[in-house]
Amino acid sequence: MVVDALPPVTFDLGMPGWAPTLELTAHIRARPAPGWAKVKHYTRNIAGGYFEEDCEVWDSAGRLVAQARQLAARPRTWRFFAGHRRPQKHA
Repeated sequence: MVVDALPPVTFDLGMPGWAPTLELTAHIRARPAPGWAKVKHYTRNIAGGYFEEDCEVWDSAGRLVAQARQLAARPRTWRFFAGHRRPQKHA
């Protein structure tokens, strides 16, 4: 099911890393028409250490056939990739 198989949207925002899902709701709306599907995967909010992620799947006939929303924790590696230095180990 593509609504939960894509990398987190935070990857596109320069925050790679594991983003654990806290809640996921998926709706299967219809059986898709034959042919290619269009997937829209995005976020509208990243705050307080969490982000929401929405996914829509549209079939070749232009119908919404599946959608999902999940709440996830922001990847822990985001500070390193946002320009912060990684703590140094001392011998």
